[in-house]
This record gives sequence, C-alpha cells and structure tokens, in this order.
Amino acid sequence: MFRNLTLVFFLLIPAVSFAQDEVDLLLLKQEYAKAIDLIDQKLQAQPDGELYFKKSLAHKQLMDYPAAIADLDSALSKEPLAVRYLSNRADLLQAMGNHHEASADFERALSLNPDDLLMKYALGKSCLYLNDYKKAHATFSEILRVDSTNVMYKKYGALAAYKADSFKVAARLYESYLKQNPNDLTGYFNLASVYEKLKEKNRMMMTLYRAGRQFPNNRTIQLKTANASFENKDFQMAQRLYHQFMTRHDTLLPVLLNYGICLYHNKYTEDAIEILEKCYSAAPNDVYVNFYLGVSHKRLNHFALASNYLDFAIYISVPEFHPEMYHHLAQVYGSLQAYEKSIECYQKAYDLDSRKVEVLFEIATTYEEYNFNKTLAINYYRTYLLEAGESAENADYALDRIQRIKEELFFEE
Repeated sequence: MFRNLTLVFFLLIPAVSFAQDEVDLLLLKQEYAKAIDLIDQKLQAQPDGELYFKKSLAHKQLMDYPAAIADLDSALSKEPLAVRYLSNRADLLQAMGNHHEASADFERALSLNPDDLLMKYALGKSCLYLNDYKKAHATFSEILRVDSTNVMYKKYGALAAYKADSFKVAARLYESYLKQNPNDLTGYFNLASVYEKLKEKNRMMMTLYRAGRQFPNNRTIQLKTANASFENKDFQMAQRLYHQFMTRHDTLLPVLLNYGICLYHNKYTEDAIEILEKCYSAAPNDVYVNFYLGVSHKRLNHFALASNYLDFAIYISVPEFHPEMYHHLAQVYGSLQAYEKSIECYQKAYDLDSRKVEVLFEIATTYEEYNFNKTLAINYYRTYLLEAGESAENADYALDRIQRIKEELFFEE
C-alpha cells in the first residue's frame, strides 16, 4: 500500500511541473487567453498563489488591469508575505491612479525586504504622485546615500527635492543629472526654476542658454528664455530674443506686446508705438497696451494722446497698477498745464502707495512752479522731507526751496 502511494506521489510531480511549464510556454508565446484558460483549469483542482500570479501577468498583457489586480488579491490571500505579488499589485494600482493603495503595498513590500532600492524608488515615485513631497524627498535621500550614481535615482531625487522646497539639494542633483543625461528638456526647465527660487537669476539664465544650445530648434526653450529675460528686466536681451523668435515662428499677441514694451524701455519709442498699435488693434481693452501707448506718447510729448491712453488704462486696470499709472498721468496733465488734475493724480498715486514719497516732492514743485499755491508748496516740501527721511532723493533742493519760499512770503507781506 505504501509503495503504491509513493508511486502515485512521484507520478504527480512531473504532471504538476508539466502543467506549470505549459503555462509558462503559453505566456512566452504570448497566447495569453489560452494561458488564462489553462490556469483556470488548474486552479479548480488546486488553488495556488503562483498560478494566480501568472494569471495576473496574462491579464496585464491583455491590458485588463482590474482583472490582474483581482488575480493578485487572490494570490496574496494564499501567500500574504510574497513581495513579488505586493510589488506587482502596487505597480498596477499606480498605473490605475490608485496611488494611496499602491503606496501602502510598496511600504508593505519594503517592510519585508527593506534593502530593495528598486522598491524604495517605486515608493518615492508613489509619494510624488500623492504630493507627499517631504516623504518622497526623504525616500530618495535614503536611496542616494546607497547609490549616488544611478541616473534615474538622481532625476527623481532632484524632482522630490525641488517639490519639497529643498532648492540647494535640487540644484546639486539636477546639475549632476544633466551631466549624465543632457537630453532631458524638463530637467533644464526644473533646474532653471530652482535657480529662480534661489534668486540666482544669472544661473537661471545660463541654464536656459544651455538648454537652447542643446535644443537649438526648440520653440518652447526660445520663448521661455525670452520671457525670463523680460521678467528679469533685461530688456535689451529680451528684445533680441523676441525678435529672433518672431522671425522663426508665428507671432503671438503676448510676444508682440512684450516686444513693444522692450522697444519702449530701450528708447526705440516710435518703433514701440508702431508695435503697440498693432497690439491695440487686436486687444483694445488690454491694460498694458493702453499704459505703454500712454507712456510712449508722453515721452514724445503727445500729451493729449498720452492722457487718453493712461486714463483708460487706469479705468480698466486692477488696483495694484493704479499708483504708477496715476503718477504718469499726473506728469502728463502737468505738461498739458492742467495743474489741478495733475495734483489730483499725484495725490491719488501717493494715497494708493505711500512708498512713492517722491510724488510728494513733485506735488510741491507743481504748486510752486506754476504759482498755484506757495503755502501748500512749502507744506508738501516739509511733508516730503519728513516722510522720505534719509531716502529723500531731492532733500537738498527741497530744503533750499523751503528757505527761499519763506523769504518770498515774508517780503510779500
């Protein structure tokens, strides 16, 4: 009897092995539907974690991720400590956008195999998807302490540091990463943003120039570099870059507007007006178009036109722009000898932004220069000196005028 049982046992081993080999062969031949049918037959006879796992591989190849996840649920019910099953289910959950459960599976797998760097790498990426940037940064820092040369660890380690506001770490990692992989356009953009956060504008621009050399025909790089120069108020460089961009690509209204603003700041005032008028025909209610047309005409002493554009710019703009606009409009009204309107606009500019202390000086000179009211002039000179303190740019002139006006008022009495 014992001999017969032993014979049956040894006969079963090749049968099971053959069944497993047949499943593997079907998977290798990419006959996934047949593999699933065969696995289902075997599972009816004997549920097995490995068979459920192979069934999940077949479903994954057929892009049936929900079924693949269900297969792995069954596999883990048989072998709850199988790291392979946990990591594969985590990958599928992550692909389905279920980052919370994916992260839990990665952490469970790591608790069973804490030295698996690839698993930590997957967990770090999962934390990035969950916007848990501090945890992602900590995870990739652990990885990089073990392996500081792997290009992918650096890439995501840099991204995690950037998102976690560890900008110096991010800059160091991105610099190293881009030496290994200089063809990652997003890497240059992120490094430029890191330097911007660190207020290192020169390095930000150098990074964008490097990207431009690496991708000389890339439209996005060209526009981003021009915009960065514009935002840094390097209007000469921005003007050149915008001009190059417009010769290569279709002209967009924001590009044309910024180009016109550069021309204004670089003292090409008539050219600026020509460009800004094109912008005006496309966007007559744009606050920047009206403002820069106003100040351009003001520079050319076209005061009536300037006042119209500036007045409308104030009407359509948000309050934060009003102080500067009222300041320019006040100067225009002064040139038009509309002194009461000029002083009214100066006062509005100062009321809206008390940091513009030089406006008080201009009010005083307006009252005095046009013999409007010398008593008010002397009061504004005094207020100017009091409010501006040591920062007063025209302190000597104001003190001198106070003394002279006092003398004039004395003799008039």
